[in-house]
Amino acid sequence: MCLKKNCPLSNLGNSDGICCSCERKKPQNHKGAHKSYRDFIVRTNIDLIVIAFFIAWLHADTVRASETSTMAVDGGSGERESDIDSLEVEAGHDAAEEEIETAYAVLFPWFIEIIGVFVYYALSRWCHQIPFTAIMFLIGFCIGFCVDRVKPRNILLESSYIWTNIEGELIILIFLPGLLYLDSFNIDIHLFLQSFLQLVVFAFPMVLGGTALTALVAYYIFPYGWSFDLCMTFGSILSATDPVAVAVLLNELGAPPRLKMHISGESLMNDGSAVVFYTIFSSRFFYEFGLDGIGEEIGWGKGFALFFRLAFGGAAIGLAFGIGTVFILFHLDRRLSGEDSVIQVVTTISAAYLSFFTSEILAHCSGIIAVLFCGVTVKAFGETLLNNLQLTHHFWEITEHLLNALLFALGGSVWGEIIGDQTYTEGQGRLFARQDWGYLALLYVLLMVIRMFLIYSFYPITKRIGIGTNWKESLFAAYGGLRGAVGIALALSLHAETIHFTSSIPNESAQMSFRTSTAKVFGFTGGIAFLTLFINATTCGPLLIKLGLVTPTETRKKVLENYRQHMIQFTLVEYVKLMTEDRFQTVDFMVMKEHIPFFNEITYDKFMIAVQKYKDITPSKGYLEPSIEHVIPYLYEPETSHPSNDEKVSPGLNETITDRRSILKSSTRRDSVANIRKNRRRRVATVYDLNEVFDEKEVREERMIFVHILRATYHRLIEHGELDSRGFMPYSMFRSLDFASDAASKGMPLNDWDAMQAVSNSWVRPAEKLLHRLFHWKEVFKRKHKFRTFDIDFMEIFVQVRQALVFTRAHESAQNIFKREFVSVGSDALTAAEKNVLDESKMQMVNADKLLNSLDKDDVQVIKSHYVCQMLLNKSAYYFEKLARRGLITEREAGQFLEEIEEYIFDVLECREISHKHEMSLDAKKKMISSIPSYMLRGSVNNTKERAQVVAADVDTAQPLPV
Repeated sequence: MCLKKNCPLSNLGNSDGICCSCERKKPQNHKGAHKSYRDFIVRTNIDLIVIAFFIAWLHADTVRASETSTMAVDGGSGERESDIDSLEVEAGHDAAEEEIETAYAVLFPWFIEIIGVFVYYALSRWCHQIPFTAIMFLIGFCIGFCVDRVKPRNILLESSYIWTNIEGELIILIFLPGLLYLDSFNIDIHLFLQSFLQLVVFAFPMVLGGTALTALVAYYIFPYGWSFDLCMTFGSILSATDPVAVAVLLNELGAPPRLKMHISGESLMNDGSAVVFYTIFSSRFFYEFGLDGIGEEIGWGKGFALFFRLAFGGAAIGLAFGIGTVFILFHLDRRLSGEDSVIQVVTTISAAYLSFFTSEILAHCSGIIAVLFCGVTVKAFGETLLNNLQLTHHFWEITEHLLNALLFALGGSVWGEIIGDQTYTEGQGRLFARQDWGYLALLYVLLMVIRMFLIYSFYPITKRIGIGTNWKESLFAAYGGLRGAVGIALALSLHAETIHFTSSIPNESAQMSFRTSTAKVFGFTGGIAFLTLFINATTCGPLLIKLGLVTPTETRKKVLENYRQHMIQFTLVEYVKLMTEDRFQTVDFMVMKEHIPFFNEITYDKFMIAVQKYKDITPSKGYLEPSIEHVIPYLYEPETSHPSNDEKVSPGLNETITDRRSILKSSTRRDSVANIRKNRRRRVATVYDLNEVFDEKEVREERMIFVHILRATYHRLIEHGELDSRGFMPYSMFRSLDFASDAASKGMPLNDWDAMQAVSNSWVRPAEKLLHRLFHWKEVFKRKHKFRTFDIDFMEIFVQVRQALVFTRAHESAQNIFKREFVSVGSDALTAAEKNVLDESKMQMVNADKLLNSLDKDDVQVIKSHYVCQMLLNKSAYYFEKLARRGLITEREAGQFLEEIEEYIFDVLECREISHKHEMSLDAKKKMISSIPSYMLRGSVNNTKERAQVVAADVDTAQPLPV
């Protein structure tokens, strides 16, 4: 206790009982004194009192500033307060600018993607041989070159600047997993396992050799004074190959599977090994910065240990994630659930990115090898567990396209920025001077020589192991070693990390030296990627053909001709099937021959084979005889049309009247049997149970179901080529079902025909006219057709007739499905409510028929004939698309057929002729059919004469489309 009276510290004393404040004696124990001061402050809450006084002062100062500001508005001075307000406003502007710049980052990637759409369109139509990624790299170069030269910067350049300064590690994490997983998942597991030893040779010894030889070129030939570690890093970057452009070419030309495996498998494996070597040598290069915790001095022993850890650790992690993914896919087993299929796709992309992140960031192993083994594991054991394999492939193809477009554009942008940058040379010229372009050309040549040397050095080994190889495939593999996505990502990462790390170096000269070196590394990497994409990728096709690595020309021509003949037969059977429908009974075969050129190859025998084939593949219960009286007169030639050897026929000249009568009698019997079967089929589900109570709620529900059936029928007609999938016609039809569904839910009767007319007569009609006019001029200009006037009136009739035909066909099909699904089990009866829905549908067909009857019959006949032509051409296109999907023909071969069919479809749409050349009159057709021997009219068409007589007699009163 302090003994002095009125001492403020009387309640707190030191260990000697003397108050330090009163005696002014310096304490002997400084540590104890400091502790006592701290305890004193804590116990008396002086710290809280000081804080409270400070807050009160700030509050009073703020109030005073507010009052002064108010006085200044009223005429006072308030200089200090105005300065404070100005500072606050400026700070607000800075924050707003920073926020806007962050938001600008969204623009660059999606601007690149939409530009990629136009690039793809142009390349796929006119310059198919130029790789898509090469053009995207060039576009990125233009953007990057303008970043520091366009003043003031616009939003796009600001967004580009944000992306070009992204962290290197983030670049790898964003792009590489998505790009590598699809390649590993698409690999042929059987060939991959057989050629694994070859791929190991390609990936590790060859990549190490390529890294070392490229490093020697950079170290001894380039005049930049790079350290050997940087040269090795440069060599590892250029060792990674990109098979995307070449793989597409190999698939298009139909290269052998062994060559495809060598190209794609080598790329996958050497990407992993290149990243491993890059990790080792970049760490040694970063160690040269002299900063604590940056880089590592890795010796030979530690280097080998690190190599095995990166490689085998990444493989183990990839296998673990692959097995886990297969386990999840196994439990998502609801194949009819679309949501399960979506979750499966989400699982695959999550596994790809998580395996890469776990291996690369957490375990410090190779992320690329992890993704490779994850994808291969899922391919081997999980492909059959995918509920929707097509959905998975399409998703990953979209992901690969998006990432490739953005990565190459980003790489081109950084390359353009580096090529024209003067900051690294302190205004003494551009970083990439004239001599550097010469060194770039020299490097390109030397890289080709190095790769050729390495492949043929290991040729004696690779020839004897795995699936083998030959000198031609080795030559193509050497020439097709493009540089692309992985190399650009690694070079971007190296440069970005160098800028980030060297910001801590106090010596500006050393800082600028390191940044200049990595900038030049990326400049050469981007240049090599650009040259290989533009030179090697565009000339790989001719080289592949020159080396004879694709299927021999003559053999392939025979195969394609065989497919073409099968396509003609397939289309002919579809034509026979259409001839069974009442709406197409009057379509003339000469119109088919005019607009479908391969129909000119059809003979009488081929046609009758198609008729018989249609009969064979159609169930007898649902078989209807085709109306071919408008076909036979154009095909029958007495000199060439002969019966088959297995048919027992009497000589035409000696045929007796009895023979003719017996044939006619058997024909009549067959007609009777056919009619019985036909009537039996039509009687199914047409008996109505009138004792059922009419329930309005039931009718409402069944109307809704019928609308759903109609919607599904429209989709099926699109798949079958009877309804265009694009344009305003399908839009108006589906939109009319929306209105019909709303009306049905309110208890109103079915009225989708009027709804379709209302939609068509709104903004759709003028928009459709404009679209057709633009399409007309585009196609005329594209094909350089002779000038032809665009007929708006005929176009309107064309659209209405097409709508009525499709509408009637959809309702007929929907009625059959409705009857089949709603008929009671063990009974053919339908309720009164179901009859009511069918009657409403038939009334809609009557309305469509009224429209057709109100139009000019010649126009209707022409449009119906052209409609059949277009449907058959669409079915021909579908046949080749199916062959391409099954891998029986290449995409390029299918594309050639489809382009030819597209020309035919355009000619059909542009045709306005009422009658075609060599078209027979009805009397001529009747006379020709009468002259045909009865035995030539086979069982499936034995009533052709009678049909011809009916058509000739009732042609003027025949309905264009019976209800």
